[in-house]
Amino acid sequence: MWLTISFYTLLFYVIYRLIKFWIIHPWLVQRDFSNQGIPGHYTPIVGDILDRRRAFLADELLNYIEETSVKLGDYYHTSLGPFPCLTISDPALVESVLKTNSRSYHKAQLARAIVSTILGYENVLLAEDENHTRRRRLLNPVFQHQNINSMISLMVDITSKFSTKWRIKTDEQTYPLIWDISKEMSNLTLDIITGCVFGVEVMNDKSIHETIYKSLKIALDEIEKRIYNLIILIPILNQLPIFGKRTIDKCRQDIKNITLQVINQRKQGLTKATWPDLLDLIFAACDDDNKQKFTDDEVADEAMTFVNMCRTILDEFRKNHNQFCTFTAGKIQRQG
Repeated sequence: MWLTISFYTLLFYVIYRLIKFWIIHPWLVQRDFSNQGIPGHYTPIVGDILDRRRAFLADELLNYIEETSVKLGDYYHTSLGPFPCLTISDPALVESVLKTNSRSYHKAQLARAIVSTILGYENVLLAEDENHTRRRRLLNPVFQHQNINSMISLMVDITSKFSTKWRIKTDEQTYPLIWDISKEMSNLTLDIITGCVFGVEVMNDKSIHETIYKSLKIALDEIEKRIYNLIILIPILNQLPIFGKRTIDKCRQDIKNITLQVINQRKQGLTKATWPDLLDLIFAACDDDNKQKFTDDEVADEAMTFVNMCRTILDEFRKNHNQFCTFTAGKIQRQG
């Protein structure tokens, strides 16, 4: 009898927790948003994840987001599955969240779950509280204006060599040459990022370049699938080594192994930056008392974060702006 009572008690508790997680809590948050006059919409359980998935599959996700902003304004509430979301694009509100009242906010659970899949939690992007403050304090000098400007010549040089390579290959062909513009622009993006972070020697290493390119592409594709199949939204299930989780973990480890290898070679003097790169700047980063510096693992985490985030942002820009690639190819062809 007691076993039966215990079983049903546990069953009801599990059902209650699921209902609270998927329905009650999201509804209460959305109700509070509405009571404050914040525009938006709420669909129980799924939110607008299905609409986003349809837009994603149609390669119109950016258009969907822009249309929602036009319809609802500079700030509005929606939900991704059971996770309530408040989207803001008003500059004053963004400044309030990221700067003025930053200590009052923490990263969203959903965003941390998605981004940590490829970056982990130990980096300036996802660290919280004192850990975040320490990392940000150490990294602030790295991104000073003069340091960023010092990388411009490297970016120009890489882009110039890339366009020269296209022109030479075009001149050598006696028949129409077919280019995969998407892949070529991705390679250019990765060349610029790896060159600025790790130096030209690493950028020119075809093995390292190809490993980073493939690992990032595979991992990001798997993460997108997990997001729009709702796997990443379900606690416990999103931690199990299924539905692409092992593939993502392997890709992340491959990138970290390469990063640690580059760090060790730089520390041993086996490689040297032609231009000031991010790796040297992170090595030199320290606090005001010159007492705290990044460990090798922390240097690797921050370098990986920069590479992954830049590649993701630029790749999304490229995917949603195919006309940009076509325009660039046309300009190069006319100049040739």
